[in-house]
Amino acid sequence: MEKPKAFVGLALVLLLVQSFGVANGREEDICRLFSNNTVIRDPDSCGQSITCINSVSHYSTCSGSTPFFDKDTGKCVKALTDDSTCSVSCEEADSQFVADPKSCYGYYYCSDKETALYGKCPTDTHFNATTQTCTRTFESACTASSFEYCSIVKNSVNFDNLQGCNKYHVCEKGVLKDKTCASTSYYQASTGTCVAKALVDCEAHPLPSNVCGTVKKPLENKFVTDGATCRGYFYCTKQADGTPDPNPSWNQCPPDYFFDSSSQTCKHPTLVACKWDRCDGRTSAFVASGTTGCRNYLICDDGITQAEKSCGNFFFDENQGACVPGVLSYAACK
Repeated sequence: MEKPKAFVGLALVLLLVQSFGVANGREEDICRLFSNNTVIRDPDSCGQSITCINSVSHYSTCSGSTPFFDKDTGKCVKALTDDSTCSVSCEEADSQFVADPKSCYGYYYCSDKETALYGKCPTDTHFNATTQTCTRTFESACTASSFEYCSIVKNSVNFDNLQGCNKYHVCEKGVLKDKTCASTSYYQASTGTCVAKALVDCEAHPLPSNVCGTVKKPLENKFVTDGATCRGYFYCTKQADGTPDPNPSWNQCPPDYFFDSSSQTCKHPTLVACKWDRCDGRTSAFVASGTTGCRNYLICDDGITQAEKSCGNFFFDENQGACVPGVLSYAACK
């Protein structure tokens, strides 16, 4: 068994110094949900804040006479009277250690009836309030660390909703609200705004309405467009009860190929009419636009359309990547 470090005089002094560090050991950093420079309270501790920089958590620990982090003011404070999830009382714990209600490894040392000093147990140990020691994790029965987003994020801060690329969250008066971007855009966590779909590396495309058909006419063992990209598609499998597939799997065609619903195959982009970004997955800098007449072309950069240009009275030849006088007609731009 190991006594909490704050029990030692030198370590107790060290607790009065604010410390900074970069998150480690987390498989999925919570900052992947927030825009750059967003500050939240650590969901695992009432005495720590997190500053999100390039989707990575940077920790700051409150200490001394202000051991708690207030998510609304962004400051270390003496007490959090409006947050019962972080309520720590030293009233009957003078000169004792009390557990951090949001963390298995955290604790507070009550130097008197009003002052709680924050501390953490060493790696692979949890705090045990009964024995007043840090015990090995396999001996611990702690199940802390559950949290609600609005208890760590202040109001009016947008953050990602992983359930769909077009969705995001925001806390309004302490209540979590689900928001949805316009039909032409996806939510970009790094900027905290809705942007063009092509700018977001999406892994959770929202299911189009009746993507796998209806109860009366379900689509069985069939590929359908994802309704968001020219390359992406869903596969609707036949259900034993005859209902539409509620969770079709998503995939996409290889680079320089678009999905064609009619043939159920991946084809050359000029053979497929698609209203989404036609630069997606393209290796060429200039590709045929979907504009009727086949006289326009797109300038692509990193799979995203930068501009659309016209060949005037000429036609755009995608094979040559140039405007030519000969009449050309593609299925993509008829």
